Parts: sequence; C-alpha cells; structure tokens
Amino acid sequence: MRIRVEVKYLENVEDPEALSIQRNLSLLGYGNINRVKTYRVYEFETSLDEHDSFEEINTISEKILTNPVIQEYKIEKISD
Repeated sequence: MRIRVEVKYLENVEDPEALSIQRNLSLLGYGNINRVKTYRVYEFETSLDEHDSFEEINTISEKILTNPVIQEYKIEKISD
C-alpha cells in the first residue's frame, strides 16, 4: 500500500521558507504574488493492510515528521 503524507504549517504560524520565496519573487518583479505556502510531501510504501498502514503512518507523522505546535498533516491513500 502506498500512502502520502502532506505536512504544512498551521494557519497562524509563520512559514520562513514561503516568506523568503515571496520576498525573492517581489525582488525579481513578481509583486503580484500575495501569498506563498510551502508543503512537505512524504510517500510511504508499506506491506501492511490499510488500517495498520494508516495507524503506523499516523504514529510516524506525529512522532517524526511534524512538530504539532506549529505544523499539521494530512494522510491519504495513493494505491494498494
């Protein structure tokens, strides 16, 4: 089974990489870009059934991939 995890900053948390990109775009003349957001995407392939795969990837997401104080994540099935 393949599972995708998308990690992003919480709504009211500053995203330093996105701010840097937006600042650089403005310097390059792309001043009409009002907002930039960054996401990290992880793709896992497991040999577990769907329930166990989601449970394991959820634990990995909480313990390793994110800082729950400033980030959130979404898990979705890609394929079997």
